[in-house]
Amino acid sequence: MSKLLHRTRRPFWTYATVVLLLSVPAYYLILDRVWLADIDQDLEVQKRKVELGFNARKLPDDELAEAIAHLNALDVGVQLTLAERDSLITDRYQTVVRHDEFHGHDEPFRTYESTIRINGRKYAITVERVIEETEELVAAIALVALVSLLLLFGGMLLLDRIHARRLWAPFRRILEALKRFKVDGPDAFQAAPTGITEFDELEHELERLTRRNMAIYAEQRRFTENAAHELRTPIALLQGKLERLFQTDGLTQEQAELLEQANTLLTRMHRLHEGLLLLARLDNAPAPELAHCDPNAIVKVQLEHAAERVAALGLSVTTEAGGTVAWPMDAAMAEILLGNLIGNSIRYNVPCGSIRIRIAPTSLVITNTGAAQALDPARVFKRFSGSGKGLGLGLAIARRVCERHGWSLTYTFIDGKHTFRAQAERLRD
Repeated sequence: MSKLLHRTRRPFWTYATVVLLLSVPAYYLILDRVWLADIDQDLEVQKRKVELGFNARKLPDDELAEAIAHLNALDVGVQLTLAERDSLITDRYQTVVRHDEFHGHDEPFRTYESTIRINGRKYAITVERVIEETEELVAAIALVALVSLLLLFGGMLLLDRIHARRLWAPFRRILEALKRFKVDGPDAFQAAPTGITEFDELEHELERLTRRNMAIYAEQRRFTENAAHELRTPIALLQGKLERLFQTDGLTQEQAELLEQANTLLTRMHRLHEGLLLLARLDNAPAPELAHCDPNAIVKVQLEHAAERVAALGLSVTTEAGGTVAWPMDAAMAEILLGNLIGNSIRYNVPCGSIRIRIAPTSLVITNTGAAQALDPARVFKRFSGSGKGLGLGLAIARRVCERHGWSLTYTFIDGKHTFRAQAERLRD
């Protein structure tokens, strides 16, 4: 995953790097070719000067031969030889490397071979020039160009980084403000002018959005509280009415069975109401404050409360705890978590089954026997996804408690046993 800024920069800097890498050798080759063309032109001019110079003097043949011999002996880069009448000599430029006695080592020479006419006779002429200093000059110019391009490239990169940091500073400020924003917090998101139209529009829209969400959240909390209050009273009244009916004289067997069914449904409705109310409180409650609890003591109490059910099923319960353990969790929330997980391991167990509870400073593992096949991991923590023995809210509530405290809750099925693991993913400050 890459940042947006890097995605926008990458094509530009890739193109700039390719141009830089190709421009330096291209610059050198083009400059070298232009320089050689200029040298070739100078050699041709020198040939013409030799031809015009000898023809202007109009020397006799013996003096001309002596002058050409002296010229060849001087080794000044011009060699003349009398050409055969029928010989065919074409103009040719080439670069050769040979030993130069003046420099004392091999040197590259640019040579030009052609023909001239002196006193009506045809002569082969070779004009040459050492090009060592030329190559050094071309290399120096190319080096200067490379340094200039590198400075330009580096300067653009530095300026781009500084400019991008300033340009994206408002975005980072907005992002940090959103990270700090809490829908149940006291402070709303506040827009601040940035001087950039797009960011100003974004901040104003975010301010409206967060204020609207805070209003919806407050209304949802009020609705939950009102619904809980309004439903609790009728349910309590209905339970009282049913209890009075049970005490009525003259009930027939059929009426008693109907009342028992109604009482069962009403009890289920009461538990469902309390479970949904608890989930609503967990969803809407502010972030829990830092607190610690002793899970060993809570497990002990939970097992004492469930002792009758454990005995009725003949379950074997084993508890493992490594000494004193303190969870970074509110005691009431830990009771909800442990109560639902332990209750689940008892409710869905088999007669003469087993339950193993392992407690660690940052984890809880409950392994129990039960159904011979694994539960569906995609549905096990969803609301109302139980097998019919319960409401299907216990594991959903347990996972929500874990999420509220930065824990994870996972399910696995290994060797015919069901395992639920609660693990601290992050420690609160």
